[in-house]
Amino acid sequence: MRLNKDLSSAKNYAYRLIKFRARSEKEFRDKLKNKEYSAEVIEGVIGSLKKARLLDDRLFAKLWVESRIKRPLGLARLRYELKQKGIDKDIIESTLCAVMENYDEGKIIGEIMRSKIKKMGSTRPDKFKSRLYGFLIRRGYPRHLVVEALLQHFVSDENQDVML
Repeated sequence: MRLNKDLSSAKNYAYRLIKFRARSEKEFRDKLKNKEYSAEVIEGVIGSLKKARLLDDRLFAKLWVESRIKRPLGLARLRYELKQKGIDKDIIESTLCAVMENYDEGKIIGEIMRSKIKKMGSTRPDKFKSRLYGFLIRRGYPRHLVVEALLQHFVSDENQDVML
């Protein structure tokens, strides 16, 4: 009787989690473990969610990337986040390959730079370049594209050395 009560309680908890956002299988497992449900109950909940098509790591990865890429974030950052969510490497790569067809990181870096430059204010150029570099790297953009964009903009526009 206790197992059925725990299973019912765990399912209700899982459904409440789904109301907020989609989650990966690993996230559900971690949340249920933190609530100290038994392995048997956790497997029951995971199986039930999969059967009801409420748990699908491939769909989760697609939705996660679609929502996070609007921030915008680089593909390296998205890859890292999906890995942290417990998504299988093959699912990550296929999801990101689909995105790469329509996502030009170099173009996005340029747009971010133009936006940030408008807000530069009285910040010293060398300090601003350093901050911009760090911001773009933390967002997951490839170092070579960030450096290239900084060199193109600051060398061609200001004829100054870039201090990275």
